[in-house]
Amino acid sequence: MPLHLLIEEIRTFLQSKKNKGLCREFQAQNPVDWPLAGPRDIVLLPDLAVELGHPDDASLSFLVWTNETNKVISDRITLIGPDVGEGHQPRLPFGKVVLVKTDPCDEEFIYDRYRDMDLTRFDLSLKGYMLRATSQYMREWSRISREAVQNGFSLSILGSALIKALKELPYVQEAEVIFITRSNEDVNALNEQGHKANRLILAMNKMIREMEEDCGSCEFQDVCSDASEMQALKKTLNEKRNRERKQDH
Repeated sequence: MPLHLLIEEIRTFLQSKKNKGLCREFQAQNPVDWPLAGPRDIVLLPDLAVELGHPDDASLSFLVWTNETNKVISDRITLIGPDVGEGHQPRLPFGKVVLVKTDPCDEEFIYDRYRDMDLTRFDLSLKGYMLRATSQYMREWSRISREAVQNGFSLSILGSALIKALKELPYVQEAEVIFITRSNEDVNALNEQGHKANRLILAMNKMIREMEEDCGSCEFQDVCSDASEMQALKKTLNEKRNRERKQDH
C-alpha cells in the first residue's frame, strides 16, 4: 500500500474518534517548556508515577512519512484518552503514531532517512521521562516520574519534543504526533496500519541491502507489487546496478 493511502487510513480512524468527542488536539510548543535531563533520565520504581505501554498492556509505535502535500498537519498533537497526570492510573496502554512530511529524495536513500527519523526518539532529553524499552515489534515502553507529573509533564510536552527533534533534521518539513491511551482496544485498532508500515520499511531495507534479486522466494512480494514507493525504489536500484555492470565491463 502506498504510504499516502496508509495515512488516509489513519485519518479515518482519527475522524471516527473525533466524531465521538474522544480527541484532544494541541499545537506543539517551540521552544519546549520543560527542563532537560542530560543524555537520558533514569526513573526508578520508587519515583514512578505512570508507565506507558507496559508489557502487560497494549503498546504500538510506528512512523509513516510522505513527501506529498496536505497529508501531515504541521505541529499537531492529538491525544485519544487520558493524559499522564489524569486519573492517577499507574499504567496506561500506549499508542504513538508519527506522521512526517519530508523533502523528496532519491529512492535509495529513503530507508536511511527513515532510520534517522525513527532514532530521534532516543535523543529526547526530558527530565522525569525515560524510554525504558523498544522492540522490533513496534512496541514502546516508557516511564514518567512522580515529580514530573506533579510539575505538569504531559504528552503534549513529549510530542512537542519529538516534533522539535524531527524538524531539526534538514529534510523534515512537517511533523505530527498521535497518542492513544484510552484503551487496549483503541491502541490495537491501528495494529494493521503499523504492520503495513513496518513491512514496507523491512522490504525497502531488504531491497537496498541485497544486490541480487530473488523475487520468487521473497517474503515481501505483496509489498513490492502494491506500494508505489517500492516500485520506484526497484526501478532506481535496477538502473544503478545496470550502470555499475556496464562500468565493470
